[in-house]
Amino acid sequence: MLKKIIVALLMGTSLFAVHQVGVNVNDKEVGGEIRLDMGRMGNAMSNAYIGARFLNGDNNNSKTITNPDPLMEVSFVSMGDVNGVSRLKVGLGIKAAYTEIDGSRYAAIPLGVEGELRLPLNTPFPLYLNGALYYAPSVLSFKEGDGYMQRHIGIDAKLIDNARIGVGYRTIDTDLKSRDVVYNDAWYFGMRLDF
Repeated sequence: MLKKIIVALLMGTSLFAVHQVGVNVNDKEVGGEIRLDMGRMGNAMSNAYIGARFLNGDNNNSKTITNPDPLMEVSFVSMGDVNGVSRLKVGLGIKAAYTEIDGSRYAAIPLGVEGELRLPLNTPFPLYLNGALYYAPSVLSFKEGDGYMQRHIGIDAKLIDNARIGVGYRTIDTDLKSRDVVYNDAWYFGMRLDF
């Protein structure tokens, strides 16, 4: 499964002029993300990204699901430097998320904020602290969904100009009308390539 996802991401990079490709794994799961920089595509929207993400969840990282289907998302994020605060970028975004949870179809449109801070440390390579918070109440949840909450925090090392490696922790709640659901609660190791 991991090989198929990596090959699909690499093929998508060449086919769609992707500007960012990320893969994250732990002992049970694999996730992938691609992002297109709209400003680099001749669009007037600089610092705006459209993307897609895939997470092949596992019931070992969820105490409330017996057989999770993959979580698929498409997103739009506008991100930029914060005035007066050097090294800090903040973005606002919107996603559309879909999965099936134990046979129940789930969809949500969460709104969120993302941030990235280049740490002011004297290290041989730059270190970045990053995080995100996305939320959808029941009014933005569809099918059998009743709410969405995603939180993640991580630290990345930029070893070379176009690549980062890092570790992080994420939780994703995909509540159903019938019960509260933790889709994912796990640590991960990740890699990101910028083109």
